[in-house]
Formats: sequence, C-alpha cells, structure tokens
Amino acid sequence: MLDNLLSGSTGSSRRNFLATAGALGVGLISAPLLGKTIGSTGGLKPSARAGSGNVNFAQARSDFPGIPGQTINQLVLNFALTLEFLEADLYRQALNAISGRSIDAPLESDSSKYELKVGRGGLPRIRTNAGFLYLAQFAYVEAAHRDFLINAITNAGATPTTAATAGYSFPNGPGTTLREVLANILPLEETGVRAYLGALPYLTDLGLATTAGGIYSTECRHSAAIAYTLGQTTGPAERPGDLKITRRYPTENTFEYALAPSSVLTAASVYFN
Repeated sequence: MLDNLLSGSTGSSRRNFLATAGALGVGLISAPLLGKTIGSTGGLKPSARAGSGNVNFAQARSDFPGIPGQTINQLVLNFALTLEFLEADLYRQALNAISGRSIDAPLESDSSKYELKVGRGGLPRIRTNAGFLYLAQFAYVEAAHRDFLINAITNAGATPTTAATAGYSFPNGPGTTLREVLANILPLEETGVRAYLGALPYLTDLGLATTAGGIYSTECRHSAAIAYTLGQTTGPAERPGDLKITRRYPTENTFEYALAPSSVLTAASVYFN
C-alpha cells in the first residue's frame, strides 16, 4: 500500500498516508524514544541491525517502509528519490509564491526569470536579498538532485520510483512573505539532512555512499544558509527524534544529527496531498 502512496500510483489523501504510516509503526510518537535508544549505544545505527553491509534485505525493507527496490542499495536510492521529488516540488511552489506566480506554474528554464514580489516579513534588507537568491538557487539544485537520481537508478538497470500523483503541498501554504516561505522550507531541509545521514549506513557500495555524501553535504549547506538568513543558529541543532553520532562530545556544531528512514517518511508524509 505504501509502495503506491510513495510511487504516485494512487491519488490517496494525506490522511490515508498518515493512517497507513501509523499502522506500520512509524508514527511521530516513537521518534523521541528511538533517538534515546539509539543514542545510548554511542553510535549511529538507524536500526539495531543496521550498519554498512551488515543488514539483510528483509530488515532493510522493514526499515524503509513502502520504498520499492530489489536490493538494499536500490531501496536507499529510491528513498532518496522520494524525498527529492518532494523537495524539488515544494521549492518550485515556494519560488512561485515569492514571485507572485501561480503556485502550479512550472519551474522556469533559469532562475534569472524570477523576481521577489512579496514583502520581506521583517527580514533586514541584506538578508532579504540573500534569502531570495538562496531560494532561487536551491530550487534548481533540488531539481538537479531529483534528475540525477532518476538517471542513476535507471542506468543501473533498476526502476526509479515516481512522483506522487496527487502532488505535494505545504500543510498551511508556502507563506505570504519571504520570511514565512523560508521558515516553511527550513524544516524540509533539516529533514533532508538527517535523511541522507540516517540512510548512509545501509549502503553497501562505496561509490554510492560517496555520491550520497555529496548530496548530504549540499543539503547541509542549504539548511545552514536558510537558517542564517532567518537569524537562527546555523546548526546542527538537536531536534526531537534525532539520532546522535556519539554522546561523548555534546558540544553543539560538533556532529550532525540523523533520523531513521521510517521517521523521515513519517515527517515527509505531512507534505503529501
């Protein structure tokens, strides 16, 4: 059932997605407990059996509920693609919102065709200019991530998942000022950062791990840039449900945080129509 929801082969509502996710035991209520349990082991292990090359396929399918794939690496790549479909589309919507365009308008051929048409929402002028440029640039980066993953999966002889037929949306809309739009994008980026780091231990191919690490680092830059524009700490800052690399160094900004794939899918589900 979740295969259909994530691959876009059904028009099920967000309510149905959440109900199904809850039935699989990946509700948000479990996230804080998961973080404490995993963190107490002193290392990043998204499941008790996960670790590079040390998790079997049956367990991986359980850890990536609803994600299609015939191997662990395919599961991870389609997991990443599921998120990139989501991020690319929400960035497109956000860019349209701040440019005074229809929310459904397709992404233009280049970012120079967009102009800021909404209020700053109290942001200083210098951060307004930076925030607009960041949003425009990152929209194309997320689209590039999406297209890259589609090609990578296809070229490997596997079947890439597809975008959700019913589409995606911000739960309360993208926002009416630049500050609001950036504030709505930030949690999406923070989840993306944690998603890539949480999925890395599953990969059995070093080349794929290197590529995933490259995308992960880009997501970190996006998150930090948007947080700075909003006057917030550039992080990493701990959030509920986070998995920790180690508890030996509690100082902020020492290690990034991660999320288990099932927790990521639950967080992402609120954006599915």
